[in-house]
Amino acid sequence: MAKKKRGKKPSLGDINNKLDVILTGQRKILKEEKNVEREEKNVLEEEGEELAEEKKVEGETEEELSELKKLERLEKEIEKQTETHPLRKITYKDIARGAVGAFFGSVAHYTFLYGIEVAEKLDMVRASVLYLLSFIIGAVFLYVTGFRKIKDVKVLAFLPIRLIVLYITSILMAILVLYFFHPEFGNSFILSFKQVATVTLTAILGACTADLIGKGE
Repeated sequence: MAKKKRGKKPSLGDINNKLDVILTGQRKILKEEKNVEREEKNVLEEEGEELAEEKKVEGETEEELSELKKLERLEKEIEKQTETHPLRKITYKDIARGAVGAFFGSVAHYTFLYGIEVAEKLDMVRASVLYLLSFIIGAVFLYVTGFRKIKDVKVLAFLPIRLIVLYITSILMAILVLYFFHPEFGNSFILSFKQVATVTLTAILGACTADLIGKGE
């Protein structure tokens, strides 16, 4: 039988070539791993920058919201300071309401008839005092029921103006009621003066009541 030929033994050069190939492959792999690591590091850095930017934006948004809230509070304070208080303005509607109240105060239960009867027994001094008393009662009534809880000095300073308007309205309505319901009214100035004085007292109460009730509308 023929003998099998033995394989050729690898030479040292072949081994070195193979080792070089292996080393080269390993270096390539390491290089790729380093590239991957750098890319991952870059990605992490970019994510970190994005997070930092998001936090910065969130911080700016919170600051803007805080500023907006401050501006809203400031606007409300300005509106509160500049808005007209209901008791600081007098309109035709207020005068009409006071006139209606004064009218019903004068004619309710025929009050004016009692006023006419009382007026015949009054002298001019007492009648004049009655005018003053009506004014004072109106002031007390307005203050206690409408202005007492108000702390704003500017609004309180408006009390005399509002009172004067309602007082004049009450006197005019007292004259009107007496003119329509008492034919002899106006024949005597002195007697008419005293009659208006007695009727004005109930008229001012009716006017103030109607005026303050209207503020709840």
